[in-house]
Amino acid sequence: MLLLDLPPFLLGVFMLYWSLPLGAMLGKIRFWKLQGPRNDAYGWAIALKQMFQCKFLYLEGPELYTGGKYSTCIFLSNHRSWGDFFLDVVATEGYAQMLSRWAVFFVFPVFMTSVIIVRSVVLFKRGAVKDKNALNDFIDRKLQASPIKSLIVYPEGHRSTKQQSLPMKRGMLHFAYDRKYPVQIVMSANKESVMSEKAMTAGFGQTIVVGYSEPIHSRQFPTFDDFAGRVQKEWDYQWKRVYSSKLGDAKVQSPPEIDDRHYSQRTKALMVVVGSASLVLFWMTVYWSAKAGLWLLSLFGSYKSYATSVLVVYLVVSFARAFRAVQPLPYMPAVCDKGVNGIEPVHASKVGPDATPGAGTGNSGSGHASFAS
Repeated sequence: MLLLDLPPFLLGVFMLYWSLPLGAMLGKIRFWKLQGPRNDAYGWAIALKQMFQCKFLYLEGPELYTGGKYSTCIFLSNHRSWGDFFLDVVATEGYAQMLSRWAVFFVFPVFMTSVIIVRSVVLFKRGAVKDKNALNDFIDRKLQASPIKSLIVYPEGHRSTKQQSLPMKRGMLHFAYDRKYPVQIVMSANKESVMSEKAMTAGFGQTIVVGYSEPIHSRQFPTFDDFAGRVQKEWDYQWKRVYSSKLGDAKVQSPPEIDDRHYSQRTKALMVVVGSASLVLFWMTVYWSAKAGLWLLSLFGSYKSYATSVLVVYLVVSFARAFRAVQPLPYMPAVCDKGVNGIEPVHASKVGPDATPGAGTGNSGSGHASFAS
């Protein structure tokens, strides 16, 4: 039903493209705030979540590794669609930069310019990486120069909406292991229901199911192969855990409002310029688009009222479809008690006041020792 799917998809692309001025108008990106901390990149993601009216459900068990706020952690996420840009920033609560190709900048220059200014993205050219050590050094410099020390990485390498994971690439696992950084898997189901550029669809009011692994501390593994093998097993388990879960198994949780980034005066000044310019360009685009739309309707002459009625009905039906709830793609039946690949899952009974310190919390503690080989 491509014709019925097209208007919501185009609106979704429009919102993503103009997410900087739209986020500012929603009060989530306060580029005019020159005193005190703020968090423009996270605010941008929260604004898009609000625009798409997404609901996040979190599975029982480990939580987001809060150590990534103060030191570097590599968050491994599944790569589904353009919606990943903001959905994974929400899932990591703004603790991590995005690792992205330069091609994304040329598709969405407005919001990408702003996240470059606040140092919330590391951009690279796919296919142009000949010296991996030089790339790793480049990433090191970007992390050191940013107030955001962690990184969101897509180990599959490509966007995929298949029901099974693509093979995991090991490049950033080498990066994490060599620097003794912890890794946490942040697996999310149903991201493609929010936006899928492959199917040219967008949905509103959709539910995203998120599951976290315990952080895997690379320093606890004597060899890289031991570390990579453990990450692969945990990736497989989290994929199956999240995609085999029922919505009733998860809890609704509103992402917190976080204003804890201290930007330099130069960064704030640049954001004022870019933010103000984006608002002007946005309203100019809206004005001239409305003029063009009215001109096209005028071409129907005496049939203008009929054409308008047909257009209204078409848009109502189209957006009614976009608000239908889409269930996450199924992967397999409920995970058995012994887990997958020999990894025992974290049950709700292990989380609570009587739980072992660090187990199921995502914070450092004795629960991490289970990842030792």
